[in-house]
Amino acid sequence: MDTALPPAWQRPDPLRGLEKVPWSALDHGEGVDHLLRATAEGDLDALTRVESRLLDEDTVSEASFHAVPFLVELAANYKVPGAARDRVVFLLAAMALAGAGFTDDGKRTRRHWNPLRRELPRLPPDWITQTRYAVAKGAPKVFDALAGAEVACALALAIAVPEVVPKHVVDVAQGIAFAGTHPQLLVEAACVALHLLLDEGTDDTWAYAIAQGDPEELARYEAGAYPAHQPPVVTAQLMGFRYAFRAAYG
Repeated sequence: MDTALPPAWQRPDPLRGLEKVPWSALDHGEGVDHLLRATAEGDLDALTRVESRLLDEDTVSEASFHAVPFLVELAANYKVPGAARDRVVFLLAAMALAGAGFTDDGKRTRRHWNPLRRELPRLPPDWITQTRYAVAKGAPKVFDALAGAEVACALALAIAVPEVVPKHVVDVAQGIAFAGTHPQLLVEAACVALHLLLDEGTDDTWAYAIAQGDPEELARYEAGAYPAHQPPVVTAQLMGFRYAFRAAYG
């Protein structure tokens, strides 16, 4: 192996161990292994099916949790075609921000907060929390692979799991936010990422200010698109993710 290559090029098969997971026995897991293998080859149709399987209408499942380590490896391996790799990074971010999870009996349990904005507990298995922790655990490897790339998917992942973001990604966000040369939606995403990464505190006023960065987002915010009692920091993360995603895909 050529040690002069960047780490993301040196990594072995990103899907090693995939066959050891009993996908057909997992909730929403049937066929995920085959779809992940096709995704590794750059099959975007297969990736679309992975997205709908692992994040079904903003809902994560047992299969979502088990798929995270493999998605991390795909996102961190430059042998995976770039178009697929970027979408996998966005998928990881979206899974970390998921608003619902499937229960053992196939029902959706959604995130809820009390009037004090404290999140209400969920009965196990809590795939929302478990999936988010899995993404946070694997995200540093993705950030390492992305290095200093000024790309929307890096901002999306930083917004989703700011607690594990390395300094070089903070520098990337600052560069995008203040260069004056990037598309406005990407700048808005960078500003949200910076605010979260610098832990400056988020209240309703600031969340409303984020929404004013784009007419479409402002309309959603004013129409009550976000749940009652949802903490403003969560609202900021969701808006920031949308800015990053739209910056990449329109």
